[in-house]
Formats: sequence, structure tokens, C-alpha cells
Amino acid sequence: MSKPSVTGARVVNESPVTRRRVVGEQPATSEPTMNHLPPLLLGLFRELLANGVQLGVRDYLDGLRALQLGFGHGGRPALRDLALALWARSDEEHRLITRWFAGLPIAEQPLLDAVDDALRAAGAVASQPPRETRRASPEPASGHGTAASPSTSGAATATPVDVRARVSFAGMHEGSGLPVPRLSAEPPIGEDYVLHPHTLVSLRDLAVLWRRYRRSTRRGPRSELDLTATIGERCRGGLLQQPVYRPRRGNSARLLVLADVSPSMEPWLPFLATLAESLRFGRLASAEMRYFSNLPRRHLFADVSLADPQPRDEVLRRYSGAGLLIVSDSGSVRGYLNRRRAVQTAAFLAEAKCLSPAIVWLNPMPQTRWAGTSAALVAAGPNVVMLPLDAAHLLHAVDILRGNK
Repeated sequence: MSKPSVTGARVVNESPVTRRRVVGEQPATSEPTMNHLPPLLLGLFRELLANGVQLGVRDYLDGLRALQLGFGHGGRPALRDLALALWARSDEEHRLITRWFAGLPIAEQPLLDAVDDALRAAGAVASQPPRETRRASPEPASGHGTAASPSTSGAATATPVDVRARVSFAGMHEGSGLPVPRLSAEPPIGEDYVLHPHTLVSLRDLAVLWRRYRRSTRRGPRSELDLTATIGERCRGGLLQQPVYRPRRGNSARLLVLADVSPSMEPWLPFLATLAESLRFGRLASAEMRYFSNLPRRHLFADVSLADPQPRDEVLRRYSGAGLLIVSDSGSVRGYLNRRRAVQTAAFLAEAKCLSPAIVWLNPMPQTRWAGTSAALVAAGPNVVMLPLDAAHLLHAVDILRGNK
């Protein structure tokens, strides 16, 4: 692990593995100033990512909020305990964070004083009210039509300056902790992010989709008149003693749904609840939904909380010949490539293919996010068809389960 450095309560990692060049960043100086203070906890966050710890932007923002609320300000042990409480989910991650803090050098007092001065200056600048600019009133047009001055015409035709995102710091208040950096302008993002809950597919649309999944077979009591057989019997015997009946047609399609409820699938838990409810309205012969975490291992569970385990092989044998639908991100949410997980998933799909004629995998992440992750390896396998999770691809998934490729 590389040697980190600390600036007051702001921790910066100087590892060449995790160092990134920021566009528009000012060159480093001997003392921190208001314009280029190091971000809060960014060094530790990048070091954990470089060591394979599964953290996201929300985890980093949780750390900033905790600092803003006043946690972790009692010294290095308090900051270490805060990082352990927020980001350590296993013994290995606990040891990694502890070793990282143990390797921090002791900051000198002049450096701490410079950081405090910079923070106070940042708070003073952020607390100042914005300046109001007044536009000069246009001069009344004269009858002789005077020409515009060079300065005026030059200002009118000047090219607009590109707006760059700059970081400002909120003012410090008593008991609020360190100021949190804020962007004064939104940086350009090439991908849309939906930050409000919304329904992927409604309950009614899902019920209609399941009714499309049909396998008509005749079974049950003979209650429907078989006109062709009745006429044939009349022609053969010359006398019809009683009509010929046959069983009515019914939907014999069966469906087994396996849903991933690991932490990476948390944003889609409402959709999984809607999916489970829609199976009751699909008019299928039998439909069942079972849950797993990351990978269908030896047991499947009857509840989202992973309670009531049942042997996986027993569930698959009970639905032998039925369609198999799997809903999971397969590691594409975190953007990691886990070859061991991909190999284990391929082995499970090979076993399931012996019992289920059609297997469809629905991935809630866009297809552009599969590349370089475990999902790409799973999708390339011969035993499953992986599709994005939306209404159009759900219709395609039902057609595949029916046997239409």
C-alpha cells in the first residue's frame, strides 16, 4: 500500500495507482489554499477501490454527510472509526482501513494552521451574498443614427466563454462540521441518471405479458363436444347413441422466476415485488418466484429477506420442462469482472438447461454497461439469452420462453 498523506481532517492518497489528473486543476503549491483544497476522504476512498473494495458514489457521499454533521472530528481515531463504520463490511476491509490509517504521517502544525485558514477563508467567501450586476440602460436613438462605438460592438460580438465547473465550499456553522464541496456548475454527463423511483413495467402490463405465455393442451374432464368425432361415430355406426366429448383446452405453461436480491439489486426491489404480484394474474398453470444473492447456489429462498431456504436442485426438478426466467445484474452494476462468478454461473446454467428448455436472463443495467463485467461472459454463454430489462425486451423474453427464437 502506498504512503498516504493527511491534511488536517482531509485525507489525500498519493498512490500512483489511484492518482487522477483533473481538468482545470491548479498546480500544487507548498501550502493548501482556498482554490485547491484536497477533497474530503478521497484518498482513502480511492485506495479502497484500488484494493477491490466494492464502494460506490453513495458510500462516498455518506462519508461527506457524516463529516458535515460533526462525526469523526475528535482526531485520527475518530476519523478512522467513522471510516470503519461506513465502509468496512468484512474483516479484510476492516484490516485494510486500519493499516491505511496506521501509515498516515503526522501532520505538522504549520500545515494544520494553513488548512484552518483556508477553511475559514472558504467559509467567508461562500457566506457572502452574490453581487448584483446592473445592465446599462440603452441610449435613446438619435435621429441621425449614430454608429456604435468599437467597444460596444466588440462586446456584442465577443464569443462566449466556456463555462467550467468550479468547486465552492459551503459556509461553516457551529456544530455542522467541515464544509462540503459543491459544484457551482453542473459538469457535462454523457448518460442520464434517474434519481426518482419510477415503475419499469406496470402490474397490468406484466399480467398481459404472462397471458401471452401460453401452451394450450387438453386435460381434465371430457366436457367439450367433439364435433368431428361425433360425426365420424354417426357415419360408422349409422346410429348415434351419445355425442363424443373431449377435455377442454387449457394453458399448461409453467414458469419459474429466479430473482437476485443482493445489495447491487436494491434499486430494482420494487420491480421484483411487482413481478411477484403479477404472476397471480397471469393465468399460468403454475408459477413460482424464488430468490438468491449474486448466484443461485445450493439453496433458493422463498422470501426477499432470504428466509425459508429450499434445495436448488429440488426446485428445478419440480419445474422440469417449465420456462426459467432469471433477473439479475450479474455484476454489471458495480462494473467488476469476476471470472469465478462467471464460471459458477455458467455451470449453473448448464445444469438448468437439462431441465428447462428455454432460459432467459433479464439484466436491469443497459447493455452498454455489460462490457468488461461478469455479465458479458454470462451473456456470451450458449445456454442463456440475456436481455435488458424493459417492456420491449420483456415481450421478446416471453416469446423465447414460448419457443419462438
